[in-house]
Parts: sequence; C-alpha cells; structure tokens
Amino acid sequence: MKNVVKISILTAAIAVAMASFNGCSKDDGPSLVSGGFNGRVTANVDPENWDLSPLKQVVAWNSPVIDLANDRVLGTQMSDPANYTNNKFTINLPDPPPSDADWVDIKYALENYLGISGNLKCSDPNVEVTDCDFLALTDDGFVGYFLNTTADKKTTCSYWYVDGDVTVTGGKVSLSLKEGWNRIYNTDSGKGTVTTKAPSGEMMWYYKNLLN
Repeated sequence: MKNVVKISILTAAIAVAMASFNGCSKDDGPSLVSGGFNGRVTANVDPENWDLSPLKQVVAWNSPVIDLANDRVLGTQMSDPANYTNNKFTINLPDPPPSDADWVDIKYALENYLGISGNLKCSDPNVEVTDCDFLALTDDGFVGYFLNTTADKKTTCSYWYVDGDVTVTGGKVSLSLKEGWNRIYNTDSGKGTVTTKAPSGEMMWYYKNLLN
C-alpha cells in the first residue's frame, strides 16, 4: 500500500464519454434538466459488509490526497465535519466554496476529470468548476470515503460547483449547470452518458475504505 492515496472523484475519471473534444463553442443550448441544487446533501449509507460503527464524522473535501505516512490530508476542507450516526449524514456545502479550492475551467474539467472528448457545444467556456468528495473519519482520523451511485454502481453522481450558468451538449453529453452546486451523473455501462438528468433508479451511498 502506498503512503499517499489520491481519491478525488474528479481525477479518478470514473466515466468516459466517447466523442472528440474540438473545443467549447458558443451555443445558447437546448432545454435541459438542471443539475443545480441548494448544496444540502442528505445521505443514507448502505453499509454492505462493512462495520461502520467506528465512523464518527463526514467532511466534504476538495482534491483530497491522503498522506498516510504523516497522518494528514492535502487539499481544501470544504465543510465543517458532520456527525455520522445510524449510517446517515447531512452536509451543507458552502456557497461560495473556500477561495483556496482547486478551480479549473469547464473545458479542462470535461476533458481531464470526466474523460470527455467530442464536438461539444458550450454556452460559456469561461465558467470555472470546483468539486468535493466526502471523507469518513473515526476518532483516529480519516479512514475512507463515500460514493453516491445507483444500486448497480454503473452510474456515479459527482458534486460540482460552477461560478456561472453553463450548458454543454453533444454526443452523449447533456449538461445544464446552474451557478452554485450541481449534481452530474456519469454512466459507464457501454453508453458512457454524462448528464444532469437524474437516473430513474434510486441513488445510493456506499463506503470505500482507503486501504482497499
């Protein structure tokens, strides 16, 4: 096991939308389902085979890198710790996020975080993006993180903050991001869709241990 664990959902490139990204051209965009929400995240965690009783708190973190050797987390803390009780937690994501969060432009985020390439139309290529992951703590420190997925784990929800309204369309991409916090759904089941329209199935929360 390496002593440094990078767990950012964005940098994990969970989903790949197959097309070729030739730029982010100006476009007014079609009528799409908005991914915007008020930043309040309420999670009911399916423990599966984990004993999650040692977990005490959950904290939202931007670009987390866990330095196990020195018992520290690099990146930016996005929220106050929230209590983890009865396999549930609620976090209010900050609006705006901390100034020292890692910001990138929408084109960079699409290409490098979601693996999107293609002839996409973007209403405002100057919009910038930051995101967060959800880290789990015991009394001894950080031990894991949570993912928000469908029950079959083929579609994963990412949490993005954008500093302006923007739509991105083309191929299997249909995003309508509103200034503030948004949910983006990545499906990698042969379709490779990236959308702000929630899937028909229930979204679940699952725990991932840092050592596995």
